Amino acid sequence: MKYCVLSELQPGMILGRPVHGSKGRILLASGKELDRGFIDRLRELDFPGAYIDLPGFESVDPPEIVDAVLRAETETLIDECFDTLIEFGSTIQEFDGSIEDSLNAHPELKNTLQLQKFQHKVANVVEELTSQYATELPCLLLKTQSKYQVQHAMDTMLLSVLLGINFRFIYRELKQLGLAAMLHDVGKTLLTEPGEKNVSPDHPYYEDHPAIGSLIVLESGSNHYNESAAIMQHHERQDGKGFPEGLIGYNKAPGPGSTYQSGTIYRLAEIISVADAYDVLTSGIFKPALTPEEAIQNLINRSTFEFNHHVVSMLAKVVQILPVGCNVKIVKCSNPAMINCHGVVQKTNSDMPYQADIVLTRDNRGNALPPSLISLAEDKTARLELVFN
Repeated sequence: MKYCVLSELQPGMILGRPVHGSKGRILLASGKELDRGFIDRLRELDFPGAYIDLPGFESVDPPEIVDAVLRAETETLIDECFDTLIEFGSTIQEFDGSIEDSLNAHPELKNTLQLQKFQHKVANVVEELTSQYATELPCLLLKTQSKYQVQHAMDTMLLSVLLGINFRFIYRELKQLGLAAMLHDVGKTLLTEPGEKNVSPDHPYYEDHPAIGSLIVLESGSNHYNESAAIMQHHERQDGKGFPEGLIGYNKAPGPGSTYQSGTIYRLAEIISVADAYDVLTSGIFKPALTPEEAIQNLINRSTFEFNHHVVSMLAKVVQILPVGCNVKIVKCSNPAMINCHGVVQKTNSDMPYQADIVLTRDNRGNALPPSLISLAEDKTARLELVFN
């Protein structure tokens, strides 16, 4: 199958994977034929595209990091919670006093987060990832502008848990890490105006959002001190120039059971910081989106002084820069006729990502080709470039 962006969808195409709406409800099952009404419905719901069964792409089967229904249900929970908190935002911002006093003046906020439901969904994700021994991110993290905050919360959680698995965190720590990562930006909801997609770094209270989120989580249930601390510190830097407390880091590997030193960055926060930054860089929410390869290089350049370099190094191993199903251009290979041809990755190579198997779709002049499979597995000169449609 092939992932087609919305502009490529045409009536008569056959859906390769079901499209899920809110709460995991199937809007259209796989194998069904698209019509104009459904394509318009996808546009209304701000879906970026869909997987389509096309002749010649039968061998392309892009993996999903978690079950689509679980993802849809979790995103619905996040969406409902964030929408409720956004409604409180104007009231909180108008309060003449500290953030803590403002939250205490609205005790109903304590019941808004429903931490038990979030914990349950995070546990389901952790169980699914650990049961399939997942250690890599085998797909691109696609976003829609209207649901950016929700999808960013979900994807930051997935990346953070994958990093935690690679650092051999135990089950309890993975759940704490996942919950903190999912709610790392919950403080932004009280700074967001209704209808806004996200809070930019230019917002006058932007640097308060970690403290706001930390306090919301702490006030929403007992025994969430670790998650609260991670949320508070996810914008701290190794060199002490971060916010809100200016804590420092020692660039130590965040292994399981590592001891915490007062005045330093909590290891869960160091992981969330990197996962958060990667997802922002590849989403294009503030600046043009970077490819996974470009984003990783950006983080490498900022590691040691800004990000924990052990975490950045692990991220480079976790993320597949050219996952199955992505569109690529051949920019270098041993066969000159293949240079500048376009295709879709059919089989990836984690250790040597450019030596992939590709279903060709366009020749070096941009003309459409009948899909044909080629292998670059033995071509050590090959270099591929991710193409965003």
